[in-house]
Amino acid sequence: MKSLLACALAVPCLFAPLPSQEARRATLVELRTAPGRRLGEEVTLTLQFRARSESWNPYLSRFEPGRWLGLSAWPDEVFTWDAPSYDAPLERLFVRRGTPLEETVRRAAPHQRFEATAIVREQFLGEPWIELTALKRLTEEVGEGTLLHVTRARELAFEGNFDLALDQYERARAAPLPPHALAAILEEEFETREARAQAAASTGKKVQKITAPPVDPRKP
Repeated sequence: MKSLLACALAVPCLFAPLPSQEARRATLVELRTAPGRRLGEEVTLTLQFRARSESWNPYLSRFEPGRWLGLSAWPDEVFTWDAPSYDAPLERLFVRRGTPLEETVRRAAPHQRFEATAIVREQFLGEPWIELTALKRLTEEVGEGTLLHVTRARELAFEGNFDLALDQYERARAAPLPPHALAAILEEEFETREARAQAAASTGKKVQKITAPPVDPRKP
């Protein structure tokens, strides 16, 4: 009798739902490079918001403008003070209209960073078409002020005005920045200090690591 009771109690356990697996970590760079590799898989990633899109050609995809709100974003791994990165956001990201996610996207400002849960639903012309199912605002971001100061610092360093360039780098890192962006600015600042020291030690000859004038990524 006890054995039968034990079996009866054990049966429901056989049909208990399995704990859901956490979404795997990915990057927008990875999804762009190989969109088919994570097709249909839920992943988590960090993005930098760029802009909303109300209309587009959905082709044969599920992402009709009447049901979805589009957005573009930069991968968190790229530095938007570099013109090629600034000019190449991902354009095919979507949230469902009429959901809290739509309100989050409508309140978002350019350069704000978000932790996102995403699913590559389709790929077309080599681009992933991505549904975002969750968004969480992050505090640190690389904003317009940082872009301005980094661009100006590079211009000044190229001209040999190292002290003014270092002041601009200091201003660039005054805002709360993600760790990888802060590290990149500190590296450029260190190189500028080295260039200043080499210029001071030389006989009237300025030594610079920058070999081409910088480009402001915000200018067309």
